[in-house]
Amino acid sequence: MAPPNLSRYNRTPGIAPAGAPQMGYPPNVVQADMPMPDGSLPVPPGALVQYYSDLASGAIAPEDMRIEDLQFRVTIDPVGNITFESDKVSLISRYNFALRRIVGFAMDPDFAGIASYLVGVQVREEGRNFEIFKRPINMGSLLSRSGSSDVAAWDGVYITVPGTDLAVAWSVDTQRWPALVGATKEFGVQLLGDYVACAPVR
Repeated sequence: MAPPNLSRYNRTPGIAPAGAPQMGYPPNVVQADMPMPDGSLPVPPGALVQYYSDLASGAIAPEDMRIEDLQFRVTIDPVGNITFESDKVSLISRYNFALRRIVGFAMDPDFAGIASYLVGVQVREEGRNFEIFKRPINMGSLLSRSGSSDVAAWDGVYITVPGTDLAVAWSVDTQRWPALVGATKEFGVQLLGDYVACAPVR
């Protein structure tokens, strides 16, 4: 068997920045912030490489970051009244929560129909007494045309104060719901993001 061709690693950015543990193969992978011997620059690292570089170098300690998936549900009766909604959630006091994505879902996606377009979703950070969005998100924008889950994602993040309460407020177009829907429906959202320690312990 012919030996593997490792020449492609000559221009592969390393995982860790200079001076930190190297995670590539072979062990002497060129570092992302070091020039090539011929004077040219290597390919700059992408976001994933930079993220793992922070972990490998100790810039982000494992105890300073967690992931989170917060779910909130609502049940709406045939005349448009909200008969159930999930309670607020108290976040861990040591961490700020960086909200990155909102995913919508329906209890019976095959029969969601137009009901989702009559429902609004608002996220409220009670620590700041602040509604995250100027206007509620239409639930229809968080579901695909078939009623299955879809996602709203941002390049930036919304960061809460440490240990705040997060709540989801639901609104229903009660004038059109009885005529256009006339049935009980259940919807929900997932708030996906990261916990980041506000005062890292070293």
